[in-house]
Amino acid sequence: FYTFTVVLLISGCAAIGTLSLDRKFGKAEPRNPVVQSLAPQSIDYWSEVKPVVETRCIVCHGCYDAPCQLKMTSIEGIVRGANEQNVYNSLRLNAASPTRLFTDAQSVQQWRDKDFYPVLNERSDTPEANREAGVLYKLLELKQQNPLPDVKQLPKDDFTLSLNRKQECPTAENVDKFAQNHPLWGMPYAHPGLTEEDHNIVSAWVEQGANYTPRAALPQPYIAQQAEWESWLNGDSLKQRLSSRYIYEHLSYAHLYFSELEEPHFFNLIRSSTPPGKPISIIPTRLPYNDPGVDRVYYRLQEVVSSTVEKAHMPYALNSKRMTLWQQLFVDADFQVTELPGYDANNGANPFQTFASLPVNSRYKFMLEVAQFT
Repeated sequence: FYTFTVVLLISGCAAIGTLSLDRKFGKAEPRNPVVQSLAPQSIDYWSEVKPVVETRCIVCHGCYDAPCQLKMTSIEGIVRGANEQNVYNSLRLNAASPTRLFTDAQSVQQWRDKDFYPVLNERSDTPEANREAGVLYKLLELKQQNPLPDVKQLPKDDFTLSLNRKQECPTAENVDKFAQNHPLWGMPYAHPGLTEEDHNIVSAWVEQGANYTPRAALPQPYIAQQAEWESWLNGDSLKQRLSSRYIYEHLSYAHLYFSELEEPHFFNLIRSSTPPGKPISIIPTRLPYNDPGVDRVYYRLQEVVSSTVEKAHMPYALNSKRMTLWQQLFVDADFQVTELPGYDANNGANPFQTFASLPVNSRYKFMLEVAQFT
């Protein structure tokens, strides 16, 4: 009893909340609610929930530095959950570990190991548990119960919208206390609540377990283009390998798309330790020119499955004309590469040194070709 009392005194409300939820619904276990098929009458994430999230949620929860790192542009981001650490902190003395979705961890358990906590219930899968042990459900309900005041300007004492505001990141264990302290802070924060129809859709989806089916496969024409470009980018000659490194380091932030195909599907050019034809094993370096730590880097096209937000959208077209030009500039051009440059700190960040073997005219034409992007 003495030990139990000390634990409660030290850890406070969070410990009490955890014990309460554990008694009601069992211990939390990291899980990914993906299912091969939905039960009859179930809410479909892709056709019903995703449109609501895109129109009402990702205006705030759409970037790397989203509030509480809750990035809702993909179902994987919702399942990953939240983290109270700020991505950008001017007072930080040491580099923080990056938390890029799809890059720095690949499973729910790995994100939990990086101190991300769920906003969906991860206890027993019952409607009551999905409501009571889910942050997302609770904060949507809070807004319905406490709509925005009918005023022209939100009261400063109730809402803080400054860029350097302190984050409040409630967990399932303390969300009730959060609601008591901040009754007007339901989601969407400082915005009108969801319409009754949209609220009912998202709430019912959460109550049913927030399940979702695997996303649709990439259409065959895109797979063919993906394979063609990966084959070209991963030629074995030293000229090709250096040229592909140059292209990668200039386009690693681009949303690449095949302009000769009608419907746009976007891709990131990434470094993988596995060759074309094998599942991608991304090399998660902090910067594009950091040492990959493998003997051979392969440049792969990874589909962008998150919703597109303007802030992070830098489109760049791939087509047969561009491949022909790059072949002329970087492969057919008359120059020699006798040794590939390394990635040491003194040279890796200096493109003039790293790519000195590539013809100046080729580099110039590459940069000039899409000057607006550059």
